[in-house]
Amino acid sequence: MELDPLLTSLVLSRSEIRRRNRETWTDIDWEAVKTDPKTKVLLLKSGKIEVVNNQIIFSNVSSTDKDLIWVDLGIDQVGTPYLVAIDESVAPAGWNDLREVGAKLNDLEVALLVTSVAIANWHRVNKHCTNCGTASTVTAAGWTRECPDCKIVHHPRTDAAIICLVVDVQDRALLGSRINWPDDFFSTFAGFVEPGESAEMTVIRELREEAGVDIAYEDIIYRGSQVWPFPASLMLGYRVKTNTKDPVADGYEISEVRWYTRNELKADCEAGKLSLPSKISIARALIEEWYGAELPQSWLRP
Repeated sequence: MELDPLLTSLVLSRSEIRRRNRETWTDIDWEAVKTDPKTKVLLLKSGKIEVVNNQIIFSNVSSTDKDLIWVDLGIDQVGTPYLVAIDESVAPAGWNDLREVGAKLNDLEVALLVTSVAIANWHRVNKHCTNCGTASTVTAAGWTRECPDCKIVHHPRTDAAIICLVVDVQDRALLGSRINWPDDFFSTFAGFVEPGESAEMTVIRELREEAGVDIAYEDIIYRGSQVWPFPASLMLGYRVKTNTKDPVADGYEISEVRWYTRNELKADCEAGKLSLPSKISIARALIEEWYGAELPQSWLRP
C-alpha cells in the first residue's frame, strides 16, 4: 500500500488566512483593527452566516454592534484584516452553517468560518471562571478570558480525537453505523484521545472496543488532521490494516459493521442503500482515498 505523504482534500484544513503572533500583538494593534475601515467583519449568528453565490457577506466595523464579542481572525494575503462578531441571537431565515456551505467556500473564507465557529463555541460555554465561578472578561482580542477575581487566564481548548479507515488483507474497507444514525449511513471509526493515551493507542483501543478489530502498532499510518468545531475537536486521521476477519459491532455505540469492496460500495451507493460522510469531513477523504476516485455528491450526506 503506497500512499501520498498526506491527504490533500481535507476541506477544513486549507487556509489562506494569516493569524497574529499573540506573543507580540498588543491591545493598541487590536484597537487599530477595530477602527480600520478596511477591516472585514464576519457576523456569526448562532453559528450561521449570510452567504450569497457561495461567498460570505461581510460587514464593516462601523455598522457592527460593539456589544458583541469581537475576535481577531488575522489578515489575508494582501493584508486585509478580518474579525468575527459573535451574536448568540437566532439567525435570519436563509443563513447557513459550516456543514451546509463549508465545501462551497474558497480557502480563505472556509478558514475564517471554521475559526469563527470554533472560537464562538468556546466563548459560549466558558463565560465563567472554571476555578471560582466568577463571570470572566474577554481579553487578548477575543482569544482568552480572564477572571477578575482569581486572575486566571483561560485559553481555548481543543479536544484531540482519532478517526480511521480500517482495511483488511483483501483491501476491503470496514465501515460502521452508529446507534443513532439512519440505517443507510455508514462511516469510518472515531473516538476521543483519553488521558494517558497517545493517538495511536486510542486507535487500537477504539477499534477493539467498537468493532472487535485487532490492530498492530506498526500497521497504523497517519494521513492528516482536520479541525472539526462541533464543538471543539481536532481529528487525527489514520488508515490501519487488520487481520481480523469477523469484526463485531459493540451494540452500544456501533449498531452494525460491514466490509466493502470498491464494487460493493459503488453498487450500494448507487442503489441508495448506503450513504457516506459529507464533503467537508475527513471521514469522506479517508474513504475516497481508499476508493481511488472522487466520490459522487449523490453518495454523500449533505
